Amino acid sequence: MKTLRMMATALWNTAVGMSVTIKHMLFRPRITLQYPDERHNMPAGTRGIPVLLSDDNGVLKCIVCELCEKICPVHIIEIRWHRDDQTRKKVLDEFNLDASRCMLCGLCAEVCPAEAIAMSDHYELAEYDLSSLVYDKEKLQQLGRPQKTPIINYGVKTEG
Repeated sequence: MKTLRMMATALWNTAVGMSVTIKHMLFRPRITLQYPDERHNMPAGTRGIPVLLSDDNGVLKCIVCELCEKICPVHIIEIRWHRDDQTRKKVLDEFNLDASRCMLCGLCAEVCPAEAIAMSDHYELAEYDLSSLVYDKEKLQQLGRPQKTPIINYGVKTEG
């Protein structure tokens, strides 16, 4: 009698488990992405790699205040500039960011008074060579140029 009860319980538990499986398989939307063929659509405000933003004319918004360089806890931002002889304004020469050591903390975007740097939705940073993870000004501007959304939680949505 005990064996029959155990068999009935095992059959019942199997039926319950299979009903859950069949319900998820046939009647619920699929949530697993077939990576890398399918990519996750990251929401605005995602903290991917920091990018440099441009205005509508394609000019960088950076005013070379160097606050992002100073506040970065791992010192991965390197800025070089010179002063224009006529306007006496700072001109950005180099803006290098070592993405291999970036913590994606967002402090650089948070401190920027000109909203020139923002966290992007670029999250795939795998490379074979570490030196290719050092992004220069042009690469960071290119990554941030197709800005789709305004800055939300220090992040923007791009073509990434």
